[in-house]
Amino acid sequence: MIFRATQKMASKLRIACSAITDGYPTMVEWYCNVVVLRRRQFFLFTHAPSLFSLWTPAAGLHRDGFGAMFRRGAIDTLSDYGFSNGDAARIIDDGPDVFAKAVDRRVIGSMVDYAKMLRHAVEYEGGFEHLASRAMNDIANECPMSAIGMESPVDYLRQLLRAETPHNIAVHQTGARVARSGR
Repeated sequence: MIFRATQKMASKLRIACSAITDGYPTMVEWYCNVVVLRRRQFFLFTHAPSLFSLWTPAAGLHRDGFGAMFRRGAIDTLSDYGFSNGDAARIIDDGPDVFAKAVDRRVIGSMVDYAKMLRHAVEYEGGFEHLASRAMNDIANECPMSAIGMESPVDYLRQLLRAETPHNIAVHQTGARVARSGR
């Protein structure tokens, strides 16, 4: 799994990001950021090819439990949207986990938009108590995004999963080496 971490994320987990570069995002590439809303920290994970996203609480988490926490949250969220275990296996692998620098401005810009939309929704609803986790994820996943041709991320992910080859074609290498998607 390739986690593309923002500077905030790398600081929170106290990790050094490797310099993995690739022309195209792989199916197992997720961007991650830390977003503070009403003095609470959340991780925002965004699937690089589809912009499908999920929010998880970030309080008290350290690097050792990060991969397991992400996989639990991602599989639960995908299941909540009607994706099968086979679909989840194509975009979430068992590792090894590699942390790399966030490089795709299209994904980073979408994440900034998602954070702004969630801030607005939290203020509109009067706090997190009135906003369920599915509603938090819907803010990102049901919104049409220009980076994916004005499709919603959940619909675009379904299209990708119908067309994409299995994720295990991707070759993951740690360090400063290149991760290749096989495209």
